Amino acid sequence: MSTPRRPPRSLGRVQAYLGRCTTGEAVINRDLFGGVTLQGLHGLRTARALQRAGELHGVDLDPAAYLARGKPKTPVVEGQLGFDLELPYFDWVETQAELGLRVVRTAGPRIRTSDLDVLKAELDRDYPVPVSVTLVLDGGWLGSKNSGILAEQLRAADRDVSLVLGAPFDPLDSTLKVAGLRRLLRWSVRTNRKLELLRTGPIGIPAIAAGAKLAAIGLSTSTRHLGGPVARRADGVKPKRSPQVFVPKLLHWQRGSALSRLPDCGCPACAQAGSGLRRFDVAFDSAVPAGVRAAAREHDAHALSSVVHAVTGAADPKEELARLRLDAQELAAEVDIVAPKWLTSWD
Repeated sequence: MSTPRRPPRSLGRVQAYLGRCTTGEAVINRDLFGGVTLQGLHGLRTARALQRAGELHGVDLDPAAYLARGKPKTPVVEGQLGFDLELPYFDWVETQAELGLRVVRTAGPRIRTSDLDVLKAELDRDYPVPVSVTLVLDGGWLGSKNSGILAEQLRAADRDVSLVLGAPFDPLDSTLKVAGLRRLLRWSVRTNRKLELLRTGPIGIPAIAAGAKLAAIGLSTSTRHLGGPVARRADGVKPKRSPQVFVPKLLHWQRGSALSRLPDCGCPACAQAGSGLRRFDVAFDSAVPAGVRAAAREHDAHALSSVVHAVTGAADPKEELARLRLDAQELAAEVDIVAPKWLTSWD
């Protein structure tokens, strides 16, 4: 069932995308960005707690059913008994609608590249309320072979769409894939259909200037895109682990080991710490300690939101973004860091 078209829109929103988080963290990030997207069943519990506290405004959900492994099971949520009973099918659309969220998203399975039947089935499914259809796509859908097919299916379906892109590292790691995303944004502008990017990276900032309704940017590695299997080193050596932190002047995340070559950050979190980005120039034999990860997330939230507000609050957001992109490219070349493909491929 198609939903009615809406009047032309203004500049889209950029907000934080969070995995497991406390209600306090959700509120802090909502207030920093103006909105927050919570993930899965944990996010639903957090949203319900916020609703009871009268703090649900600016909050929405990604059902994230694509993260489930193994045989699908009926999730146990608040109000259900924790027994292996024949419980009614858990309906994400109904649950979001009952919460009164500003957007209701479908659960959405992962759709492998070129699996046209599954793509059509997701776009054709009827729902009792207006929805944004969640399309969880492997990055190959944006390549030269498949981006035209994808755009044609979106035109035929005429639905609002929420995209989650997957790849082992970066689903937009080539000029052709960046062009594929821009093709979808042009479809959204021409048809006045809403297109969202969920669990995306900083490419969400130019995307909202090009027509995306929303870009929910992940504040940790696992929430910036849907990852895949990564090959192990042939020599069996385990690399040292260091935190990734957002560097405003690079418009991207960078490993702590490279931060000594970069300008410092003046965000409130760095100012309070008194040691700037260099406090993250550390390495560990195993996982990065929870305290260091938490400090990095706090920095990321402040640093990223400052960039977002600088762009969205500018008299000419596209011009401001172009200036920031050029500065980031020049800095990356100066310190010999490989810039993300979108920085050089987005015109």
